[in-house]
Amino acid sequence: MIFDFYLPKTKNENIIKEMKILIANSVGKDKEGFYYIHFPSRWTARIGKVKDFNFYPYELAYLSSLLKRETDFIVKMTDGNFLGLNAKEYIKLLSKEKPDWLIMETASPVYKDDLEVAIAMKEKFKTKLIFCGQHPTAFPKEVLEDGVDYVCLGEYEYTVLDILSGKRRKDILGLYPNPMRPPLDVNSLPFPEDEDISRMDYDHIGGCDYREIEFFASRGCPFSCNFCVCGNLYYARPNWRSRKIESIIEEIKYLRKKYPQMEGIFFDEEDHVLNKKFIMDLTEAIIENKLNNLKYDAMCGYINMDKEMLSAMKKAGYYKLRIGIETASDKVAKVALGKRVDFEKLIEVLTEAKKLGIRMYGTFTLGALGSNKKEDLKTINLIKELLGKDLLYDYQRSICTPLPGTSFYQWAKTHNRLLNTDWEKYDGGTAVVDLPGYSETDLLKIYQQAGDIFLKHQLTKKGFSLFKEQLKRRGFLNTLEKSLSVVRYLFSRQGDW
Repeated sequence: MIFDFYLPKTKNENIIKEMKILIANSVGKDKEGFYYIHFPSRWTARIGKVKDFNFYPYELAYLSSLLKRETDFIVKMTDGNFLGLNAKEYIKLLSKEKPDWLIMETASPVYKDDLEVAIAMKEKFKTKLIFCGQHPTAFPKEVLEDGVDYVCLGEYEYTVLDILSGKRRKDILGLYPNPMRPPLDVNSLPFPEDEDISRMDYDHIGGCDYREIEFFASRGCPFSCNFCVCGNLYYARPNWRSRKIESIIEEIKYLRKKYPQMEGIFFDEEDHVLNKKFIMDLTEAIIENKLNNLKYDAMCGYINMDKEMLSAMKKAGYYKLRIGIETASDKVAKVALGKRVDFEKLIEVLTEAKKLGIRMYGTFTLGALGSNKKEDLKTINLIKELLGKDLLYDYQRSICTPLPGTSFYQWAKTHNRLLNTDWEKYDGGTAVVDLPGYSETDLLKIYQQAGDIFLKHQLTKKGFSLFKEQLKRRGFLNTLEKSLSVVRYLFSRQGDW
C-alpha cells in the first residue's frame, strides 16, 4: 500500500538542478583525539579515546530525504561523527564534494570544531552555510557573526527547504530573526535517509542488547524540564505528535526487508508511550503484521504506563523500556522537572515489568537545580534499592548540564553560577555549575559513585555473558579495547570500592 504523504510534491521548475547540497553531521572527535557522541536534540558527550557508538542523526536524515523528494538539487549526506573524524580530517573529506551549500546541525560541545569545518568550505568554495540545532538556536546572532549565512531555530526541515527554494528571508518562519515555525506535521515527512548513510550502521547504540535500528514513531514532549533541549529549544512549546500507525508499520517492513540482519527497533523518542491509545493501536498492528518476533526497545515516561499497556507491549515484542526516573528528591523534581516523584507509581510499573520479563532501564541526573549532596544521595540510595530488588536491568547517569538555551542555563548565567563557558565541557559528565551549598568535588564524587554502582552491578550480575554479548555486537577488537579500559578503571578505583 502506498500512502499519499510519501508521494513527491510538485517541484520548482526554476531550480538550478546542478546545485550541490551537502548535509553533514558534526565532527567525530576533537583535536586531542577524544571522541564525541553527538545528539544535539538532547546532549553531546565528549568521551575517551576509544570509540564507542553513534546516534543516527535523525533530523538531518529527515531533511535529506525531504530535499531529495521536494527538489531537483544534488543532495548528499555524510556523517563525520560516525566516521570519527576531527575537524581537519573532515575538511579534507568534504572538500572532495565542493558543495554549493553546507547544512550542519551542531551543539555547544562541538560547535567550535563544526564552525572550523564550515568556514573552511566557505573560504575554499564560497559555500553558503546553514546551521541548525541546539547551539545555533540558543545563540543565533553570535553564529551569524561567526560567518554562518543562515541560522535555523528549532525544528528545521521545512525552514531549510524554504531557504533552498528561494523564499524571501523575511517570509521564512524558523529562520532567525523571524519567529519560530510551529511544530511540523510529522506525517508530512518521508522516511529518513537510508542511502547515503545506512541506518544499519548505527546498530550499536548504548543500552541496546540486540542489533537494533534507531526509529522515530513520534516527536516532541509535553513537559518543560528546565535542563531539556527539546522542551526549551526545539519545539517552540511543549507538544507531542505521533505518526500514523500504517506509516510506522510500513517503515519497519521496509527496514526488515532491506536489512535481514536487523534484530530489532529502538524507538529513541522523547516519550514513546505518552498516549495509551497510540501504544495499544501500535502493538496490535505489530502483532497483526507478524512483526512481533523483532525486539523492541523504547525511551519512555513511566507515569502513563499500566498493566494493560505493559502486557500489550510484551506481546508485541518489547523487551526493554528506558524510563526517565532522574531523581529521588521531591525537592529537585519540583525545581528541575516541575513535578513530584511518584514513587508508588514507579515501583508499581517496575514490579509489573519484572513479572512480564521486560527489562527496565533507568535514567538518572545528578547536580540538577535544587540539588545538594543530601538530595543527590537520595538518588544513589534509590538506585541501590532498585538494583537490590532486581527492578532495574541497567541504567545511565549524567551530571545535569545547563545547555545554552535552557532555563537552567539562564538561571546559572543570571546568578553568576557558571564555572566556565568552555562548551566542550558541557557534555553531561562535567560539573559546569556552582550550585548553592554543593561543591564541585562532592558532586563529582557522587557522580562517580553512581558509575561504580552500575559497573559493579554489570560485572556481578552479567559477568561473562556481558562479554559474549559485546563480542557478538562489537567484534573482537572493540570488545577487547572496552574490556581493557574497564580493567584499567577497576585498578584505578580499587581503593574506593
